[in-house]
Amino acid sequence: MKKIFLLFAVALLIIACYKDDEAPQPTPEPTEIEKLPPATQTGANKVGCLVNGKAFLPEGQLTGSSNPYCGYFHDAFSLVFNVVKNNDNITANGTESVVVYSSNTFLEEGNTYVLQAENSDHSGGYRVFDRNDYQFYDTNDEYIGELHITKLDKTNNVISGTFWFDAVNEQSKKVEIREGRFDMVFEGWAG
Repeated sequence: MKKIFLLFAVALLIIACYKDDEAPQPTPEPTEIEKLPPATQTGANKVGCLVNGKAFLPEGQLTGSSNPYCGYFHDAFSLVFNVVKNNDNITANGTESVVVYSSNTFLEEGNTYVLQAENSDHSGGYRVFDRNDYQFYDTNDEYIGELHITKLDKTNNVISGTFWFDAVNEQSKKVEIREGRFDMVFEGWAG
């Protein structure tokens, strides 16, 4: 009788384990990097990066501006994208922004540009606009980064690439921008 009971218990255990294997498993949450757009080169108008390890993607709209914005006029390139937490305003209160600038340089496909001081030809920044607290984090001679152009199609106004940088505010608080990627149709006319 003990053998029959033992065999019955083992059979129930096997059936229970088999049933658990068939149970639907919850879909895992995507990692922060998986939330970013893929690094494409088609003019998809997608941009994103990690800000201190968290996905940062354009969200919301400021009155009178586009989000994201990409402009390339002759020798001046700017890429700006925001997370707007207070949509119906023109003051930018409740907004965080990532910016990448290049000036006095004709960008070339395949080249990498060092993002340094705000007064250099290439820089990066992170902005936090709040009613009583504006924080500006910028690259400088110590906190730098890179802008890499993977595609520049001047006929169709498409520019794609990657970026990363470290930036610091006046209180020496640092922000890390990583895994930046963009694939944009730019406004303007390239040199």
